[in-house]
Amino acid sequence: MTFDRALWTQTLSKDFAPPWPCPSCVKGTLRLEPKTLSYRETIASRRVHGDEDWDPTSVDYAFTAWLKCSEPSCGEGVAVAGTGGLEPVWDAEAGQGWEEFFMPRLLCPMPDMFTLPRKCPAQVVQALRSAFASSLHDPPAAAGKVRVALERLMDHVGVKKRRKGGNKVVDLSLHQRIQAFQVVEPDLGNQLMALKWLGNTGTHESAINRDDLLDAFEILDHAVSELIDQRSKRVAALARRMIKKHARHRKP
Repeated sequence: MTFDRALWTQTLSKDFAPPWPCPSCVKGTLRLEPKTLSYRETIASRRVHGDEDWDPTSVDYAFTAWLKCSEPSCGEGVAVAGTGGLEPVWDAEAGQGWEEFFMPRLLCPMPDMFTLPRKCPAQVVQALRSAFASSLHDPPAAAGKVRVALERLMDHVGVKKRRKGGNKVVDLSLHQRIQAFQVVEPDLGNQLMALKWLGNTGTHESAINRDDLLDAFEILDHAVSELIDQRSKRVAALARRMIKKHARHRKP
């Protein structure tokens, strides 16, 4: 399962939930269990109903619901909670109306947002799953977890953590470690460096939004796959072997 950006920007309705992957079996997708969605308007939202400039888009809800895996042999249940509101809808007969929408802020247990390679080191998996878990309600915290995942990836590919500096051993920063990796793998190194800057922002500031984080996950999906499974290198090797085996039998 590659990262599907559109999947993680969808909202729920009273009878629909986005088909997120099951966190247990991965084969199935999550479906909204009938009659489990419950919502209320917040007190702060109700207080402004009398304001002169009030309109239905000012309404704020809090909601909870249950999702269930579509795979009969699994049936995992996932709790979802978040916020909601009203959005305009148009009907040819009735004209404009308003419909509830619900934005997920927490899924428990949280699905993987993209497939993690089988050989992915446990510490990398742990950091990425921590990022997934906080992504919907706390993007800056998730960006910080991305930074941790980068440190663990540098460990996996053997980039040194320390170097001798005079008469003492000096710890290398993540920036310096990625720079060392860029010498060997420039393209992947550039991608990881971009993620490092995002992680820095998430650690020191709060100016990380959902789109920033989705960008990061899209890059991470590719980078982790390349670092762990080395798919591009394997495909290139297959192509070279195929050319060597078959090209000599035919004329151009």
